[in-house]
Amino acid sequence: MDKQTIIQNILVNYGKYGITREMIKENIEPLIDDGIKDGLTYDLIYLYLRSMMDKLTGQEFYCTSEEMARAFGVSRDEMQRIIEESREELIEAGENPDDYFREVQATRFIM
Repeated sequence: MDKQTIIQNILVNYGKYGITREMIKENIEPLIDDGIKDGLTYDLIYLYLRSMMDKLTGQEFYCTSEEMARAFGVSRDEMQRIIEESREELIEAGENPDDYFREVQATRFIM
């Protein structure tokens, strides 16, 4: 992923909510640039921006464990282990882990 891919994805996914290229240039591009300066990956920056955009547009934020693994630079198996440990910690703290992590069945189509 790179800066232009992030911008294009935001336009495609959030343009229907009134997000414009000008808004991105003024408000989102500086966040991307600052994130890179701070050593974050483009994948991590994109997940953060998606979570914020979903919050602003009243949508629920979802991402896959694979997206999280890419964003944090770990393997898919390692991310799965981290999620399982986090779920256990949430249970021990008296919280519902399903409020944070949901397992869903994925369906893939190949054409």
